[in-house]
Order: sequence, then C-alpha cells, then structure tokens
Amino acid sequence: MTDRSTEVAAPQETVNAKTRTVTVGRRAGLLDAVARWSYQHCWWVLGSTACLLTLCAVVGLSTGSRWSNGGYIAEDTAAWRAETAARPFAASTPDLVLYARPGRSVDAPDLAKQGRRVTELAARSPGVAVALSYWSTGLGPLRTADGHGALLRIDLKGDDSEAARTARRLVPSLQAAAPGLKLAVSGSAWVNVTATDQAQRDLLHSELFNLPLVLMVLVLAFGSLGAVIVPMVIGATAAMGALAVLTVVTRLTPVSVFALNLSCALGFGLAVDYALFTLARYGEERARGLGAEEAVGRAMSTTGRAVVCCALTMAWCMAALLVFPLGLIRSLAIASLVVVALCAVGTLFLLPALVAALGARIDGLTAARRPRLRRSVTDLSVSPAWRRVAVTVTKRPVLWAVAGSVLLIGLAMPLSALRPALMDETVLPPRAGARTTAEAVRGDFPYSPDRQLTVVLPRTDPVVRAAELDSYARHLSALRGAVRVSTAAGDYAGGRLVEVRRTEATTMRGTLVVVFAEGPVQSRETAGLVDAVRDAPAPGPAQVAGTAVHLADTKRAVTAALGWWAALMLSGVFVMLLAFTRSLLIALKAAVLGGLSIGAALGLMVLLFQRWQLLGPPAGGGGGALEITMPLLAAALAFGLCVDYEVFLVSRMAEEWRRTRRNTASIVFGIEHTGRLFTAAALVVAVSMGALMVSQVSLLVVLGATMTAVVVLDATVVRGVLVPAVMQLAGRANWRTLAPPRRAQPAGPAAGAETG
Repeated sequence: MTDRSTEVAAPQETVNAKTRTVTVGRRAGLLDAVARWSYQHCWWVLGSTACLLTLCAVVGLSTGSRWSNGGYIAEDTAAWRAETAARPFAASTPDLVLYARPGRSVDAPDLAKQGRRVTELAARSPGVAVALSYWSTGLGPLRTADGHGALLRIDLKGDDSEAARTARRLVPSLQAAAPGLKLAVSGSAWVNVTATDQAQRDLLHSELFNLPLVLMVLVLAFGSLGAVIVPMVIGATAAMGALAVLTVVTRLTPVSVFALNLSCALGFGLAVDYALFTLARYGEERARGLGAEEAVGRAMSTTGRAVVCCALTMAWCMAALLVFPLGLIRSLAIASLVVVALCAVGTLFLLPALVAALGARIDGLTAARRPRLRRSVTDLSVSPAWRRVAVTVTKRPVLWAVAGSVLLIGLAMPLSALRPALMDETVLPPRAGARTTAEAVRGDFPYSPDRQLTVVLPRTDPVVRAAELDSYARHLSALRGAVRVSTAAGDYAGGRLVEVRRTEATTMRGTLVVVFAEGPVQSRETAGLVDAVRDAPAPGPAQVAGTAVHLADTKRAVTAALGWWAALMLSGVFVMLLAFTRSLLIALKAAVLGGLSIGAALGLMVLLFQRWQLLGPPAGGGGGALEITMPLLAAALAFGLCVDYEVFLVSRMAEEWRRTRRNTASIVFGIEHTGRLFTAAALVVAVSMGALMVSQVSLLVVLGATMTAVVVLDATVVRGVLVPAVMQLAGRANWRTLAPPRRAQPAGPAAGAETG
C-alpha cells in the first residue's frame, strides 16, 4: 500500500533554540566550521577577496595577444607527420594565403617586381619556414586564368598559437611593402587571428547583454536586492579569477580565446546555481528559528555538501575531455575546471561572509513592508505549482516516464546524422576579410590550396623511377573526385598526361605528387578521395597531407578516444553519486538520465544548426556539418549540469525520506522545495550561456544555443517529470543503501514508515 498524495505536505516544526542548537551541534562538520569561521571573519574574507580581485584584474589584463585559437586538429596523427615530411619540399598546407588582385596583369614588370620583393621579405621574416609565390616559382596553379590574380603561400614555424602571433606581426608589414598588389589575406593562421579578435569583442557584447538579464532574473527570484548581491559577487569573482589563472596558463600552454567566453558564461551560471540553492536553504533555517550564523552553518553542512559534490562532478566531466588529442578542447576543459573550482570555493567562503556583511538585508526582511511586491528568501524554495506537478506525475508514473523518455529519445535521434568538420573560415562573420578572401580564392583558382592532397614520397627518385611515378599519377588522376594531379614530370587529368614538365636533376631525395580535389575540402566526396589516395599502391613509402586528410585523421582520433571518454565520465560520475547518496539505484538512474540528456543536447544541436540552420550556418566545414569539438564540449557541459540539478534534488528528497520514510512524500517534497529554484537557476544558466548567441563567431553561437535549450529541457522535462516518475516506480528501492546511513537527529516528530 503506497502513501497517499495527501500525506506529502511538509511537516510543521516546533523547536526551541536550545533543541536546535543541540541538533546543529551534532551535525556540525567541516563545512559547518568553514562557514562559521567565514561568517565570524567576514570583513577579513571580503577584504582579502577584494585584494585578490584587484590582483586578478591586473594579471588578466596583461595577457596581451597570447590567446590562441588553434588546436582543432588532432596531434601526432599520420596527417600531422605528413605535414612535417612535406615542409622540406615547400608543400605543406599553407598557414597564410595572400591573394594579390591588383586589377591588371600580375606579370606587369612593376607588379612582378613587387611580388618578388614581398616574397623575399616574407621568406626572410622571423617565424617563417617557407614562402613561395607565382612570381618566385612561375607555377600556373598560383595564378588566375585571366592573369589578374596571384597567390603568395607562407608556412609558419611553431604551433597554432605561435603561428598566429607571427601572422599578426607579419601581414601588416607585407601589405605595406607591396601596396600595388592589394594583398588580401586568408589561411588558418589568419583565421585564428581574426577569430581571436572577434571573440574578444564578443566577450564585451555578451556580458553587456548577460549581466542586466541575470540581474533581472535574480531580483524576480529573490525579491531582495541584498540577496541578489551574493551570487553576482561570487560569479564576478569566479570569472575574474578564471581570467587571471588562464592568463598564467597561457605562458605554459596554448589556451583558446574562446576559454574567456566560456569562463564568463559558465562562471556566472554555476555561481548563481550554487548560491541560489544555498541561500534558499539558509532562508529555511532562519524561518525555523535559527540565528544567522547557525543558519548559514546548517545550510553549508547540508546544501554545501551538495555544492561540493556538484563541483566535483562537473570537474570530472570536464577533466574527462582531456583524453581527446585536440588542443582546443583541452584548453576549454582546463578553463572549465578553473571556473568550477572557483565557483565552489567562492560559495563555501564568500557566501557566509556576504551573509554576515549584508545582515538583515539578505533575509528579505523588507518583504514585510511590501508584501505584495516582494518575496523573501524563505519563500523562494516552496512552490505550490511544482508540488501539483509532482503529485500529478506520481499518480501516473508509467505514463509520464514513457512520455518523457520518448521525448528525449526523439530529440536524440537526429544525432545519427551528425557530420563532424574542422574549424575553418566559415566560423567567422560573412564579411570578415579572412572569410571573403578564402571564398574568392576558391572561386578564382581552379586548384585552390585548401583542396590539395600532397603525397610525399621521401624515397622515390623522380628521374630513376619516372615510369612508376607516371603510372601512379595516371591512376590517381582517374580516381573519383580528383580533378588534376601534378608531379615533377607534368600534370595529369582523367588518367592521362595533359601537360609535360621537364624534370631536372636535384640533390633532394624524394618527390611529391599533388592531387587536387574537385569538391569542397570537407565534403563526403573529398573524404572518399582521401581514402582512395591512401589505398593506392605507390612507388615507395607514401605519406598524405592536406586539410581533408587532417579531418579524416582527427575524426579517427576522436572516435578512438570516444569510448574512453564516455567510460571515464559515466563511471566517475556514477562513483561520485554513489558516494554522495549511498544508493546504487539513484546513482544508476542519474547516469542513465544524464546519458539521455546528452543525446537530447546533441540531437538539438544537429537539428538547430546542421539540418534547419535556424540561427545561421553551422560552425565549420560549410553547410551540413558541425565543428568537431562543439558536440564534445556540449555533451560534457550538459551532463555535468544535469547531474548538478540531480544532486540538489535528490539531497532534499533523501532528507525527507530519512525523516518520514515515505517515498511519495519525499519525492513531492523534493520537487516542491526545489522546483522554483530549478526554474530560476535554469533561467540564469540559460541567459548566461545564451549570451554566447550574440557572438559573431558561429562556434560560440552553436554552444550557447545548445546549452540554453538543454538546460531548459532538463529543468522541466527531466527534473519535473522523468525523475519523480522513475523514483515513484522504484519505490523504497530508491533508498536501499550499500552502507547503513548515518543516524541523524530528526528536526521534528518522526513520522511512521510506509507499509507498502
């Protein structure tokens, strides 16, 4: 026989201060002691924080141009090694492509002189590995068909971050040295520079959009400006501290400029989440008759414990991303780890100090003056509307469990159509110079640099093995998707030699075969061509380089690490939840629902951007593809946030279960006392992450829109429907623990246990 829905109202407590003091004393622990110490030394804590913030601001503003925007190609792959092998032949994928379009023939004597001069200047510049142009080589593919345009290709030394810094310094000097050529710039290094500058501008715009909306949501939620100050201060502290820490990290390893945007958005979202639930619990304890210091200590010993578990869970989810061999995803994971740690520390230390400093203003005491316009912190955690939702769901748990599961699975189904791509100039605004130049090069040159596959034959002598090389080139030119093949002996198309080139003896060992793809570099046709070129029998050991090859190898590297990432994330979170709840079933349920939330998040990403393109083209690879790092980052963030909400909800249910031993009552109590909090927290996180949607860089738009959708979905469908439905179906099995639960002094009269 199950407990009736009429028995789920929260019991009224009648306790005196002496009894409460004994109860709190018995429950006091490390978090309680930390909170009381911070409360008692509030001005010292706040003063130290202010000094640290000032120091963080100074350090954070000193980073200069050290932010990176590379790391979207897998490291130590076959394509990576092939690029290294192609450099001695001056045939690696160019970091900079300068397009000269002077409006007249590039063979004019004055323009040819400028072209040779600027090529020599580039070759002699620090940080440049190789520079070649139409004027220095006379190669036909480097000139347009009408003769009014030519290319200068530059390979830069160092990693993506170092190459971007070199490009930032080099490009203006080259443009000034040859004004008659009217050099426009593209290439991966210049895309990185442009995206870095755009992301820094977008950071200011997003925060100007974010802060007023977050403030409005918090004022509506708390009804007390004093209470609003707490999460805002913690969020600002976490964001500023993350900026300073990441600035130091940039001296040790490349850190993506997108880490700035993510840190601010995630920092405010998590800080508000943690502060919101903790302050609500503080208000409940104050309403029960505790003094401010005792109430904040009690809030930390209960909700604070959930905050620590949430922070550890989110940190583990982000740390699991480090298994992927992508510099961009690693730097974003590091940024997230820093933000999560600062949000948790800020909640544990700053919140009690701010409560002490603000005094009565944080208790919502002004509500008595304007009862119809303001709501105290005490009332924030009680929601009659969410109680009605919980009662409705627990009456028909099978129906609601099936409905919620079908919805999440339906949203996850488009994930099967996900097409990953590498970041390219399409992440930039349509009018960005790097993007328009890349589009012009593709349109004006039949054999644009980004569509070439470079086959390096390091042991093949082009003179001694000319016959074998000729047969190999004919075979490659006949492959589907290949429009032209170029060797030292000539050019091939359609399986035959179409242009003869005189082969000259050289002391350099080895040779090159360059295959030009017909389709876009990240298309399915070009991917098939990459596989065919790699499988073709070559006249000696062969390595294949090129953007399309990097995409193929990056996809393989990510796929190989995907299983490890999923296993690490799911198992780690399962163990943490098991340690927190001591319930095998609840931990397993959280992991399963988290997996469904991940699927829904990625399915929404595919629907919104790859299929429907509601907010513009997807990030990377042109139409019909998504930049490969965004699904990974969105999945980790979505899982971490979903588990965060799960911890806060289950902790309240568990407390009520220990007090009443009634499953339905505990479920409804947990929903009733966290539903409004989830609504406010989801709105704040949605606003914080949604602020990324005002960015001009489509990577951030994709991430912001996806996270906004999944947070709202999780706070409503998952927490409001699926969790109570599944827990109602499980019944008393929810609370079967692996170890005997800690004995707790009840806060009020113990209720009888359920009989069924």
